[in-house]
Amino acid sequence: LLNDSGWTITEKTTRDELPIEVPIRARHVCILFRRFLHFGDDVTRPYVEALEARGVPHLLVGGKSFHGREEVESIRAALAAIEWPDDELSVFATLRGALFAIDDDTLLEYRHSQKLFHPFRPMESPSAEMQPVVDALALLKRLHARRNYRPVADTVTDLLNATRAHVGFVLRPAGEQALANVLHIAELARQYEVNGGMSFRGFVDELRDQADGGQTSEAPILEEGSDGVRLMTVHKAKGLEFPVVILADMTAKLRNEKADRLIDKERNACYLRLGRWTPSELAANEALEVARDEAEGVRVAYVAATRARDLLVVPVVGDVEFDGGWTSPLNVAVYPPMAARRNAATASYLPPFKKDSVFKRPDDDPFTSETVQPGLHQFGEGESGYSVVWWDPHSLPLGAEASFGIRREGLIMKDVEESIVADGLRDYRRWETRQAEATASGGAPSLSVRTVTEWAADPAADLAMFDTSAVSSTGATTSSPVEGAQKPVQAGLFDEPVPPAAPATRDVSVTVVDLREAHGLGGARFGELLHGVLASAPLVGDRSAYVRAADVQARILGAPESERDGVVEAALRVSSHDLLKRAAAAEQRGQARRECPITMTAPDGSLLEGVVDLAFADKGEWIVVDFKTDREISRVGFERYRRQVALYAAAVSKATGTPASAFLLRV
Repeated sequence: LLNDSGWTITEKTTRDELPIEVPIRARHVCILFRRFLHFGDDVTRPYVEALEARGVPHLLVGGKSFHGREEVESIRAALAAIEWPDDELSVFATLRGALFAIDDDTLLEYRHSQKLFHPFRPMESPSAEMQPVVDALALLKRLHARRNYRPVADTVTDLLNATRAHVGFVLRPAGEQALANVLHIAELARQYEVNGGMSFRGFVDELRDQADGGQTSEAPILEEGSDGVRLMTVHKAKGLEFPVVILADMTAKLRNEKADRLIDKERNACYLRLGRWTPSELAANEALEVARDEAEGVRVAYVAATRARDLLVVPVVGDVEFDGGWTSPLNVAVYPPMAARRNAATASYLPPFKKDSVFKRPDDDPFTSETVQPGLHQFGEGESGYSVVWWDPHSLPLGAEASFGIRREGLIMKDVEESIVADGLRDYRRWETRQAEATASGGAPSLSVRTVTEWAADPAADLAMFDTSAVSSTGATTSSPVEGAQKPVQAGLFDEPVPPAAPATRDVSVTVVDLREAHGLGGARFGELLHGVLASAPLVGDRSAYVRAADVQARILGAPESERDGVVEAALRVSSHDLLKRAAAAEQRGQARRECPITMTAPDGSLLEGVVDLAFADKGEWIVVDFKTDREISRVGFERYRRQVALYAAAVSKATGTPASAFLLRV
């Protein structure tokens, strides 16, 4: 039909154009089934193999034999071996299967020598014959070690790449479908993680459950809009129309011999046959239920037949009408009367036919007078008349051998001109270069984000990169106490001379205010607790306000009572300082910010993010305050803190257009 008939059909190339005649293509043909499974067997498999053997592209819509395919079982065994290296049966199946294909003699010798197949117990100093086994076990070991540290699909892809499975599967019979099924496993892994899957073991268990408890559709090797014969059930084809429809699997029953259930809507009940026991209600209405089932079968046959627009192909038996099959309602329309069965006409568009419409009988008997003769049979006369062509199966190229994959002859052929090889290699190198460039371009981040803390810790970072002309330059960095500051409590690292400011940041004023006590608390949790209290309680509040805030923050952080009481005292010391009094007044005017996030773009395009503890406007400038609870600060640490608060001041100044000063409050 596709290659030799010259058949044309009418088709709209675009929505607004009139239909035109076009040569028939594979996409114009649909093979319809009443069922896909019969006692667990895939009914479509022989049809798919026949299409593959003839190189006819096809799209199996909802095929149900995915987990029964040999290539899928091979991958499933390999994934089990990766997850459970102690599962020697899975490891052996992987070594012997399609991925590694190690012969029995080698595996037997290895097992005899090592006593077991285990990825973590390889053979020492293996011979050349044993090296493939050692290499395969090493791959399983490597994949096992990394399986829970990366996406499941990456492990599956790594396994396929390392074993060159793509080539191995595509070079086998029905290689296109085999490769599509293998790649579909990686897609299932991605779907598993998108749906909340958490571990490699969970995916392997899910594959096993699907294989044991249900059927999964095969991976399509064609997209829905591509050129390929569609294979689908009548149910899937509802509402669709195809130029050519072929009805398949004629032995599927039109109806069940017995009714298995009865639904009584009035009683809201369902009666089921259990074993050989039949409810009396079902037995009394069984004839009615069988008739209903048969009527449903006739309706399904009608739906299937009316999917065809130009040509309907119906399977028949030339010797006798096959009754009881799902296509039997069409028998009356395709079988000629008994007297006219041997009176077939010829037509110019038909090849020469023999006299027998049956390809082979069980006992090689000849045809009889009741056998329908191949050829053109006329039914009715006038406008109600139509013709049916009974095909001669002997004229069809039956028994085609399965192909061996896509372009296999071209892939393995040795006698090829050097120019062809050179051109192909040149194209491959060009593609490889473009792929590397695309990968490098796609791997470059479009935006680099760093925290201000990370920037301040980078010695190469320089505040001079930013426009700090608006920042106050009232003085260099100092550690001298100001009004309200407490006297330094002890000598040590935090009392080392403060290093001079880097020339690039010398313009930014950073004043250090020391409010520590001799035996005050410190540490990361204490600092987080204090920041929480100062962010939520009034800037200048009484003890009760700070106690309430400290109690809430302590419960959030799980801080002990001693830290809660200590942070109240620290907050009272801070609130008594002149800076906090000025901040409280600014807050009343709506000119203060607490725990304020800031972002700033560096000249190199990177984005800096941070959080300002306190900032307020007073006397024509912004005051930026950063609280620090470290008991001791080294030179390097102090310089990092100084640069951090200086950058905060620069960012605030740049955003507001007014000068800014920075303060480090050590609490």
